[in-house]
Amino acid sequence: MTPQITTTLIAITVCAAIGVLSYHLHARKHDKLSPRMVPWIIIAMACLATGFMLVVHLVNLLGVETGGRR
Repeated sequence: MTPQITTTLIAITVCAAIGVLSYHLHARKHDKLSPRMVPWIIIAMACLATGFMLVVHLVNLLGVETGGRR
């Protein structure tokens, strides 16, 4: 396995872990009157978008052409 594939897989794992954690922190019960200081759902959506780009990068590393070149 090449170092690029290993690095991409590690990045996908870290991104998924941060995304799941931030979604969990967003969905927990909030009884306080003051707003949350960290926008957890925005962080979760950013991890989702980054994870999608990393999956496309991994597919490109495996040899599949994903671009729309003619």
